[in-house]
Amino acid sequence: MLKRLFVNRFFSTGRTLFYAGPNPTAARSLRRSRQLKRPQTIESSLVTRIRPVTAITTAESYDLQKTIDLLSRKGYQPTTLIPNEIISFKYLHDGCRGDIMVLAQNGSIVSWGFNETVMRDEILPLVSTARVNSLLDSQYESEDLDYVELENEDDMNNLKRDYSINDESCVTNELIIINGVEHEKALLDKAAFSSGISRSTRLAVLEVALDAHIEKTREFTESLSRGKKLNISEKAVLQSTGRLFLMRGKLNLYSELIETPDLYWSEPQLEKLYRQISRNLDIQPRISILNTKLDYATDEARALMAVLNEKKGTRLEWIIIYLITVEVCFELYHFYEKYQELVADAENKTKAENHY
Repeated sequence: MLKRLFVNRFFSTGRTLFYAGPNPTAARSLRRSRQLKRPQTIESSLVTRIRPVTAITTAESYDLQKTIDLLSRKGYQPTTLIPNEIISFKYLHDGCRGDIMVLAQNGSIVSWGFNETVMRDEILPLVSTARVNSLLDSQYESEDLDYVELENEDDMNNLKRDYSINDESCVTNELIIINGVEHEKALLDKAAFSSGISRSTRLAVLEVALDAHIEKTREFTESLSRGKKLNISEKAVLQSTGRLFLMRGKLNLYSELIETPDLYWSEPQLEKLYRQISRNLDIQPRISILNTKLDYATDEARALMAVLNEKKGTRLEWIIIYLITVEVCFELYHFYEKYQELVADAENKTKAENHY
């Protein structure tokens, strides 16, 4: 896919950041237990400013306008970062202020500065009624990382020396670094990182769903391997096949999980951040593994359907045999009745001849 050959820009009007370019197309926590590799020479003041960034996927999508209305009624000031895609608002907890981003098309919320407990207890309920096709609580998937936001040139210079980085936001040694000198640019960088992190949690929802599906159908596969009777209905197999096609569609057709959104193609710096975090979270290998598992599960469903069709065909053959057998029995009975009638007529005729 070729990059767009035009210039895009972001400009602010009031509280809204407008994107002047093409309209972009739109539980069990992962908790990867990442080991942060901090240089020994890093300034202690920066170490203490390392904060969590947490993403949680709770639904297929969010109704963005409804989300904005809910937040506005509760006293927050939502900022539109990308129209029809991402909004953000400030949240205060225990004296700490952080950015919260709602990714409408991803059905995810990403908090910059708060852990999963605060997210689940305080932030998610704010917009819970704006969810579209909400997941069950047990189906929520989350991702936890660390980040540090540098708000002045001195901090940036210190980190440039310790991490050998340039002036741009980046991911290095498992740490997300945000250049917060320019607030609006920092928000867009966070939006790019948020899209990549939420990509991981959305993928995790499909991974868990597929694992549950495979575990559920495993007993039928084991029964086939032992030559036992397959105790499953045709309806159940069809529903299973439908779920697999739906999962494959959510991965490859109905979302941007397998491709880079248009916005990041047209903004090289944001694309770089999106790809960095995606690479850090092993998105591409996980997509390949998930597609491989889907191929296996689909083959398994086809095999089960083939066995059921063969079983159904065999049952129909036996029904036909039984019907033919019953028909033969009736015909034999009819022949017997006719024979008995002939015998009776012959006896009557003999008796009549003897009488005369």
